[in-house]
Parts: sequence; C-alpha cells; structure tokens
Amino acid sequence: MNFNIIKVLLALIPVLLLNTPLVQAGDEPWYLEADRLEVDQDKNLLEAFGNVHLWRLNDYVQAEYARLYTDTNWVYLRGNIRAEFEGDSITGEEAELDIDSHVGWIKDGQVFMAEHNVYFTGRRLEKTGPHTYTFEQGVMTSCDDRPAPWSIKSSRGEITVEGYARLWHPRFRIKDRPVLYSPYMIAPVKTERQSGFLFPDIGYGSEYGVNVNVPYYWVIDDQRDMTFYANYYSDRGLMAGTEYRHTPGLYSKGLWRADWLRDREIHDEDNVPERLFREYRGQELFRSNRDRYWIRGKYDGYDPATGWTYKADVDLVSDQNYLMEFKSGQSGFYASRDEFESRFGRDIQDRNRLIRTNIFSAARNWGRWGLNARLVYSDHLAYKNDNLPRSKNPTLQRLPETNLDLYRTSLGNSPFELESANQAVYFWRKYGTTAGRVDVHPRLSLPLRAGWGRITPRVGWRQTGYMVDSFQADPAERDTDNRLQTRGIYDFNLSADSELFRIFDMGRPLDPGVDPVGSSAWTGLRHTIVPEVEFDYIPEKDQEKYPQFDSIDRIAPREELTYTLSNYFTRRQERIVEAADDEGPRLRRDYRDFLQLKLEQSYDFREARRRDRLNEYERRPFSDLMAQVRFNPNQYVTLRNKTWYSFYENMITEHEHTLTLTWPDKVSTWFSLDFLDQIDEYKRRIVDKTSIMELGADLDFIRNWHLGLLYRRDLEESVDLKRELRIKYRHQCYSLEFAVRETDYDHSFEIRINLLNLGEWGI
Repeated sequence: MNFNIIKVLLALIPVLLLNTPLVQAGDEPWYLEADRLEVDQDKNLLEAFGNVHLWRLNDYVQAEYARLYTDTNWVYLRGNIRAEFEGDSITGEEAELDIDSHVGWIKDGQVFMAEHNVYFTGRRLEKTGPHTYTFEQGVMTSCDDRPAPWSIKSSRGEITVEGYARLWHPRFRIKDRPVLYSPYMIAPVKTERQSGFLFPDIGYGSEYGVNVNVPYYWVIDDQRDMTFYANYYSDRGLMAGTEYRHTPGLYSKGLWRADWLRDREIHDEDNVPERLFREYRGQELFRSNRDRYWIRGKYDGYDPATGWTYKADVDLVSDQNYLMEFKSGQSGFYASRDEFESRFGRDIQDRNRLIRTNIFSAARNWGRWGLNARLVYSDHLAYKNDNLPRSKNPTLQRLPETNLDLYRTSLGNSPFELESANQAVYFWRKYGTTAGRVDVHPRLSLPLRAGWGRITPRVGWRQTGYMVDSFQADPAERDTDNRLQTRGIYDFNLSADSELFRIFDMGRPLDPGVDPVGSSAWTGLRHTIVPEVEFDYIPEKDQEKYPQFDSIDRIAPREELTYTLSNYFTRRQERIVEAADDEGPRLRRDYRDFLQLKLEQSYDFREARRRDRLNEYERRPFSDLMAQVRFNPNQYVTLRNKTWYSFYENMITEHEHTLTLTWPDKVSTWFSLDFLDQIDEYKRRIVDKTSIMELGADLDFIRNWHLGLLYRRDLEESVDLKRELRIKYRHQCYSLEFAVRETDYDHSFEIRINLLNLGEWGI
C-alpha cells in the first residue's frame, strides 16, 4: 500500500517514553506521518519510508526509516534520527526502542537531558530502564559549545537520571585535550538531593599548614539533611564537623553547625601569635586548651494553629582565638555567617567579639498586645582558659526575660491613645548582684490634627521594682541591704510636625503629536518642606541605691528640644515613546525623589543651666548641627552625605560620605570617607580620632568577566585595613574565580572552579 502522505491512527501504541515511567496522558493517541507507508497485517509489521514523523502532544520521533512491530511495540529507526520526550532530546543514525519496557539502543548518538543540561554522546548508547543508560566510548559534558570547554571521555559508563554517572577510565578534557585521568569516577546527574561526597576544599595557612576538608552529604528525608566534614590541618590535627538542616513545616526551618578539634598547639604566655595578642589590645588573653569547638545555629519556627513564633540563636565557642584562626573554608566563620544571613536574614556576632550571645525566644501577638518571652545566655570568652578567675565572672544572664507590650491604641471613643512597654526579667551571674526586675512604662498621648499639621503630647510613668536575691560579694560595693526596692519616674514628650509643598512647572509639556519619539524633558518639580519639633523631659532622680544591670536602671535626666527641617525635591520627567501596539507615539511620565536635604539640631536646657565644672568646660547647650544629603538625579549617580558641625569648635566633628557611580550592568564604583574627630568636653568624650577611607569597584563591562576591587585604609594610623582583588569568569557551563585579600590581620588567596552539574572545587 503506497501513499504520498498518510496519517494512521495507532490505537495499539499507548505510549513512547524514553526517560520516565508511564505517564497517564488521557486517551490521546500517537500519529504517524511519512512519504510512504507499507503495512503487513499478517506479520503485524508497519514500515515507514521518508520523512517519518511519529508524535503525540509534545513528544515526537523523526527518522528516514521506521519499522514498527505492532504486536510487541518494538520500533527500529534508521537515518538522521531526531527524538524528543519530556523535554529530553536524542539524536543518532540507528536505534531500536521497546515501547513497553522502555529500553533500547542507539548508535553514534547523543542524549541531551534538558532539565540537567547534560550531553552524553557515544559509539553505542543503551537504555536499560526508565531512568538508566549505559554507553561505550562516551563523552559527558554540560557545555553547549563545540568543542566543549570541558568534557569527560570514558571507555564505558552507566548513567542514572537523578542519580550518578559512573565512569570507567575517565579523562577530563579541556577543548578535547585530555588533562586529567582517573581509573574510575562518579559524577552527579541530578536536580534532586542525593547523598554522597561533595567536592573537597583545599587550602594552606602559615598557622595551620595544609588544609583538606572532605564533606559528605546525607539526605535523611524530604525535610532533613546533614553534612559531615573531615577537616584535616597538617599542623593542628583533624577537625570533625557536622551541619544539620531541617524544615519541619512550611514556615519553620533550622540550621545547626558544630566543629571540634583536638589541637596539637596551645597559645600560652610563651607561644602566642603577635596578631592574636594585638587583636585584643594587650589584654593578655591566652589559650591553654587543646580541645577546641564552635557550636552555632539558628531556628525560625511558626505554629499557624496557635500563632506562636519561635526563634533560636546559638553561638558557643571554646576560646577567644578560635574564630580568628579558623575563618575561611566551608567550616569557617565567613561561610557560617553568609549562610545564616542568606537563610534567616540574621547575622552572627563578629569574630573578635569576646561575649557570645545565645537567645531562645517565643512570641505571639493578640491584636493590641504582643508577648515576647526570651532566655538570653552570654558566654564571656575572657573568663575561659584561666585568663581571668571564673569565680569573678560578672557576665549578666537574662534567665528569663518577658516583654508584654500594649501597642498604641485608642481609649474607647475618646481622643486619647495608650501604649505601654512592660518587662519582667531575672538577672543571674556568677559574681555580682542578682535580682528580678519588673519595669512597667505606660504612656498616654493625645494626637491633635489641624490644617497646618499635627501636635502630639505624651506623658508616661516608669515604675520599676527590684527583688534582690544576693548583693555583690564585697560589702563596700553596695549601698543598701534592702532586698525589695522600687523606683518611679515620669516623662513627658511633645512632638509637632507639618508639611508644606509647592509644584513648579518647568517649561512646556511634551506633546506626542509635535515632539519626536525619544524627546525627554523635566516638566515639573515638587518641593516639600517638613518641619518637625520634639521636646523630651525626664526629671532628675537619685538612682545610685538601685542595682544596675542595663540602661533601664539608670534613667538620665533630660530636658532637650530637637528641631528638624527636611526638604524633598521630586522631579517629573516626560518622554515620548513608541507605543507597543503601533498606534503612534505615547507620552510617558516618571517621578524621582532626586534630592533630600535634612538639618537637625538639639538644645539642652539642663546644659544651659549647668553650674558645675564651668572652669573646665563652658556651657554648650547646642548640639552639633547634623546635615544629611542624598542626591540621586538618575540611575548613574548616588551621593549620601552625613556631616556634624560644632559651632563651639568651629569644625566638622564627624562625617560619613559615600559617592557611588553606576553604569547599569556594567560598572559600579564607590568612594566613602568616615571621619570622627577627637572630642573632650563635659557632655561627651571621644578620645580616639578615626578616619577611614574606602574605595571599591565592580566591573562587568567585558562579557562574562567580573572584576572586583576593594581598598580600605585608616588615614589616622596610616594602616591599610583591607585590600582585595576578585576576578571571576562566567561561562554557560563553568565559572572560575580568583581572589586575593590582605588585611591588617592576615593575607589570603582563593581559587574556585565551578563546573555545571559537577560542583565546586576550591583552594
């Protein structure tokens, strides 16, 4: 039977899938189209010649010749084979496929797994199951270019989709040139999580020698996984580590990490690196311990049934030098900080902080009320390793702390509003006064609004009660033996603000019927002035007899007026653009707050009446004038400026400047200068003069290349704080990154290679 073009409904063929098990797709049949078709019903044989096209929905097979055995659903294909199933592509010259068992073979062919962007080519590729392949003289790569920038050629191999490729005698090739050989190799071919070894980190440090960190990744279930680290330092020993991640619910997640090292070295009085000693400004903090560890973790939880949210922040370290020494690599300080910030949006304390804080909290809101219960444990590293007597450790622990806040709310139908911050906390420590404290601070306000603006008076009362368990050990350091003490202080606040604005026309508005496409102009300017005045009053009260744990225990008197003047400039820009529907030019408007100016100063009435120490310090009731500028005329230039000027010193006492120049998607460069002058006066003491300059740039103007530069210098000490160079090349199937960093503490370099679907390897 001959046909020029014939379409035959093949109801006997239920499915043709190469990469996945049978998927129900309704009753949609397969269709066949060819230049010529011959059917032998006695042999249940169908042959198609010329431009053979077999398809159903998005799956199809093309070849020059096809022979289909309708009783066994076995198809033989020959000549310029093209096939696509579930997004994956197959090409070759000759193939046989068993539709029912999903097996077959292809000669001189290629399989492209689109979901993974993996190519497999070979002299003979055989599909042995719904998800498995074997091949001979095959090549694996994730690169679209030919010749491939990198590939792996092997004598034979086995591929399991969403699993691994096992390769015998693989040769890693660059541009078809072999550079590395291994008798055997396992490579991932997956998008889902799979257990197995990850690429190791290799490094070197003058303090710890050669470092090799080999991680093993274990998938526990859909919500949990772990990574185990064997982190070897040639001069220090083996550091064992683990990382546990879990997502028990849609709104809950946790990440916990721990490392432990039996260190071969100690840093005592006779053996301490100079930079570690210098970091703590000569506090003579040594490290006599060999058992070293760092336990850290974070957790965010939410129970939608009850509305409770839970948070945990854990940071326990064995000694003050641990985070200074082990900061790089997969188990280092910076990797943990980056992961916590990306997953939880919360940072961990800097590596040179001596007090490490651990917080466990539970919170819930009930409309106008909010409850936050916490346990806060602070670990002071200076009292470890016999540096300071542990019995004299005065570090405060807040075990527990409860905050019950009433949010600002109206009192019935009256114009008054009430808010209250309430706290109950028990302070415990090894050495020093311990006590429970209850602090209640309600505030009543009366917002008054008029056409010119608004004014809001507030009056509050802070009542604090102490229940002392034990006083400080030295009787001379306490003023009273009264174990139950109370304190009451009132406060008053008055705030007022207004808003004035005017809109200025800037020339003729653009007209799409007159002005050409591409014309652009500023056609309007809005100037907004926001004056604000705020007065705070707290009376003077003798509080020396009360215990002191934090700032709440010593409420300083205050009688201060703060006045602020803010200016906002908003421009309207019009542009003539071509309409997307080809109906002629259109007028487009956009608005930008391109300039903000803010002036702020305070007047201290108490300072104006001061009578003591006038022979040392003259009265200075006016604070420094703060001037803040933000200039952002377009997407290319941003200037941020904050400056404090003293009229008494006739000088700038502090300023913060940052100028950023940006060419979108090409270049971003910035210059910043932070300056703080030395001040010695009655109200404030800044004894260290600081001047920090920073220069930086991110350059992406060369395709696929990224260059990063950073330079930070202490101008007062004439010391370079940080110099960094980062170079990264990004390709479709790999990236190379090189970084050199030099700080006042250490020097380091880093090389990272990331191969698509194979992973990252770094030194």
